[in-house]
Amino acid sequence: MNDIMLDTTYILPILGIQVKLQSFTEIFPKLLSRYRLLYSPISIVEAKWIVLRIFKETYNRNLLKRFRIGLASLLNDPRLEQTILTDSEIEEVADLLLIRANVKDYFDRVIYATAVRYQAILLTEDHVLHNIFKRSNIPKPANVIDWGKLYRDKFDLAGG
Repeated sequence: MNDIMLDTTYILPILGIQVKLQSFTEIFPKLLSRYRLLYSPISIVEAKWIVLRIFKETYNRNLLKRFRIGLASLLNDPRLEQTILTDSEIEEVADLLLIRANVKDYFDRVIYATAVRYQAILLTEDHVLHNIFKRSNIPKPANVIDWGKLYRDKFDLAGG
């Protein structure tokens, strides 16, 4: 059974930000019970940037409070495992994504590279990362899938 590396999108609901993913509230708890779910600490930083951007538009203080409450939940849930932030192997793959594939977003590069390091399935909605997975000159995680595939396959990831 492979581990699943969550892109930032999938931790946003825990941190108080709604996402538009079909049946997320039904399926995510099932994933928690069936797979080891990993996330990078860089996703917390990226999520906070998203929260701050929304806050600047809305001045909704409740959003900041929901983030803090969600962060405590995320950090204390044993079903969600935080990976290391980075190491030389992660940075090497992240640099290859920049050099060979011109992926500019450092958050995306680190998340992809972390999935490679842990040989996890990367769950992401990012089409750039899906396309990178198809290239032969870039190291690969176990697989790269999106929520739609997970939903269609009834989250049976056996065989990739």
